[in-house]
Amino acid sequence: MTQDSNSTMIAQWLKDKGYSEEESQKILAKLAEHDHETLSDAVFDSIGGDGKSLEQMIGDMLRE
Repeated sequence: MTQDSNSTMIAQWLKDKGYSEEESQKILAKLAEHDHETLSDAVFDSIGGDGKSLEQMIGDMLRE
């Protein structure tokens, strides 16, 4: 499932629960911020955890 489809489903759920468009946008923005922070934390937590350095991870990403 993509981020867009998740956002669409959450937006519909919020609408069904009676949240206004403004409230929904604010909630979705906070969820996106949380998602970004969680992903960043996960990336930095994995450095060294699987035996790879940051330089090795960057090299892998650039080869993709």
